[in-house]
Amino acid sequence: MRIEDILWLGFKSLKTRKVRGALTILSVVIGVASIIGLVAQTTGIQASVLKTLQALGPTTLLITPTRTTTLTQADVARIMSIPGVENVVPVVGAQMRLAKANEMVQVNIVGVDSVGLQTLLGEIRLLDGEIYTPSATPLAVVGNNIAFSSTQQAQEVYVGQPIILEQQIGTSSRRITLQVAGVLDKYGASAFLSIDNSIFIPIEYAMNVLNRRAYSYIIVKVTNIENVNIVSEYLTTIYGRNINILNVQQITQTVSTIMGFFSILLGSVAAISLSVAGLGIMNIMLVSVYERTKEIGLLKAIGFKDRNILIIFLSEALIIGLVGGILGLAAGAAASQIVPTLVSTYFSTSSMPSSGPMGTQGIASFTYTPIITLDLVGIALLTAISVSMLSGLYPAWRASKMEPIKALRYE
Repeated sequence: MRIEDILWLGFKSLKTRKVRGALTILSVVIGVASIIGLVAQTTGIQASVLKTLQALGPTTLLITPTRTTTLTQADVARIMSIPGVENVVPVVGAQMRLAKANEMVQVNIVGVDSVGLQTLLGEIRLLDGEIYTPSATPLAVVGNNIAFSSTQQAQEVYVGQPIILEQQIGTSSRRITLQVAGVLDKYGASAFLSIDNSIFIPIEYAMNVLNRRAYSYIIVKVTNIENVNIVSEYLTTIYGRNINILNVQQITQTVSTIMGFFSILLGSVAAISLSVAGLGIMNIMLVSVYERTKEIGLLKAIGFKDRNILIIFLSEALIIGLVGGILGLAAGAAASQIVPTLVSTYFSTSSMPSSGPMGTQGIASFTYTPIITLDLVGIALLTAISVSMLSGLYPAWRASKMEPIKALRYE
């Protein structure tokens, strides 16, 4: 038999039973869309976090104090004297409330000098304005989520505009006024600091207005990657367990490993729904075999062989897997673009605080772009076709082994 004839016979069977065929294909669509949607999310989050880490650079060390330790200017000078250290950036962090559009929203206040700001962000991407000068002036560079509305994406904070911040101190509160010097582009997900929900101010002004005598954390830039472990050993010798040392290179490897396993886990969970769809395909095709018993007997009576009957029913399963897989790819791609918006909107409206590893309080930021790779598309489509073909194998075998005389007599 010609391939086009086989496919036409398989398609004719599905067309005859439209509702049943559509529901069977829908089960495959849901399974493939789940795989595409979930794996694309984890891949996008991983890429966004790794991009932030790589911007910091593999020669970056993050030093945070323990509860019994403080980091002061004396520690900055001491760390700067360690062989192999290129630059030391002290940072002060706090959480305050911002009066914005007749509401109070939680924001991060990050005190860092203008040179250290580039080290902290990895790359300074401004939409408008400029970076503040290294002085104790009430100037600020605001994150994208602060400048723009999370619902309508309309700009609410502009360069040159004063903004009012409020900090709760016990039963009382105090307010400070800052002038916006610049607005940052959207940075997305970050492993350490929610950049899009942060306001950056000169560190001298931050120390004064927040009444701080110690730093929240210190960023250490090492001259080259070979000296990272050497500097870490020096710091451990000097401070012992009084500080926590985070190596960006090690964190990058850990994040890649964790997100890789997480992606496999979510993909496996989504594949379960495709397996359930496979059981549905087997059940529907068995019913179809019994309903078409006389047709099978007639085909065999006019000369169709067992392998011809087997191939006809397998072609039906192939069409279900192929059509369901293609539609599932489209549905998964569409759903994967909607999920980040829903997640970002949820976290921005719920204002859930999160404590970052560097000691500052932040607002959870899950802005990222899902990534659908060709490998993922190929695996999802191949899985859909394979599951459908395997599910249709037994019903097709049952159909091919029917005896023509008994099939023609079947009522």
